[in-house]
Amino acid sequence: MVNANTFGVSLLVIAMQSADVYAASCTDTAKALTRQYYDTRDNCGKASSPAFLCNGVIFRATIPSDDYNSWDPSPASVKSGGTSFSYLRKDAKFSRLVRYENNGYVLFPIQALPTDKSPYNVLCSFPMDGGTDSRVDKGCGSSPVATAPGKGAECFSQKIETGRQWAEQYKTQTKGDNRNECGFDVRDPLDRHATDNFNASLSAMREMGKTSFNKQNELRLDTWSAETPDKDLPIQAFFYLPEPGGGKDDARFDQQRYYSQTGIWVPIIAMTLPDSPSKDATFACDADDQAVSESGKTINRYIKSATWALRPDPGTGEEEWSLSVVLTELGKKQTGSSGSDAVYAELVRKYKNDFQWKQNDGGGMRRQLVCHFNIARNKDEFNLEPFRPDLSEEKAEAAGCNPV
Repeated sequence: MVNANTFGVSLLVIAMQSADVYAASCTDTAKALTRQYYDTRDNCGKASSPAFLCNGVIFRATIPSDDYNSWDPSPASVKSGGTSFSYLRKDAKFSRLVRYENNGYVLFPIQALPTDKSPYNVLCSFPMDGGTDSRVDKGCGSSPVATAPGKGAECFSQKIETGRQWAEQYKTQTKGDNRNECGFDVRDPLDRHATDNFNASLSAMREMGKTSFNKQNELRLDTWSAETPDKDLPIQAFFYLPEPGGGKDDARFDQQRYYSQTGIWVPIIAMTLPDSPSKDATFACDADDQAVSESGKTINRYIKSATWALRPDPGTGEEEWSLSVVLTELGKKQTGSSGSDAVYAELVRKYKNDFQWKQNDGGGMRRQLVCHFNIARNKDEFNLEPFRPDLSEEKAEAAGCNPV
């Protein structure tokens, strides 16, 4: 095994085209991800093609926000030039995501990349979370805060070439600090050695047993340019973990936002991680999970309709923007905090970017919604005003859900 720096060539873009491009339907995407997960070939048809080009599931856990797109490069990724993902396969599985997140997006394998999507470069692989924020070389190199003798430098430079050697170094030198572990270089110029290095990374996971099962692995990819059009990004699916407090509504937020910005529908997949090493991950499609249907129609799951209007408000004596909301029958049946959260999440996805809300946001829209649920759930229509403040439940109800 050798280091990419020993080759006098520039970094090449991995752009292998497959004749079998996955269909975009939700069902077909779930089947494709399942095939990728169970495909444990060591390479993709030749010794110079690492497995991540064609199999496994490459994904990034994200945190949605009104202030940025989940698929945008983070400031840290822009600064370092590298972005963190994970790689999930039957023989490279784990039970949790970074920071215990519960949603994100999946990338197409390079060899299944549709012709209209931008390729990406995989740089290095860590058998477990590599603490890459503090590392040099796009997150693949040493860390100035590492305390191990090798300072977390790339594995080959430390003469670590097999999974067993990596596991031994981890057990004796990391001392619980993942910045002390080394990452395997898998850059394209390494040719067949990139394949060997990636397989060593997966082997290290198996050597570590339950320790690696309880912590996600990490791939570093070249950070894509902020100038790359969103429609060209190689996103195969948005995903969520179907567990209590899971990220379904966050996945819906991302799906709807991506569709509104690109006109491209990307399916939401329920990805279940195994809770023991003897079990496997699953990938499922449910039409009820989608915020946008495959035909591109926004799904009114909880909110049948909502209309903005300027109305005189007796509390302020001014005309204020008001959103008249009509719930579906399913929306009216939602109970408890989880029920109101689900309805509010749909309200946010559909209307929070409207200027009537954004320019007049007093922070009380959710409080008003909960208040109406508590005292007027079965009204045919109720009004929410963005300017209203977020007060206690008791004060909101005392004001008839219209605090000022």
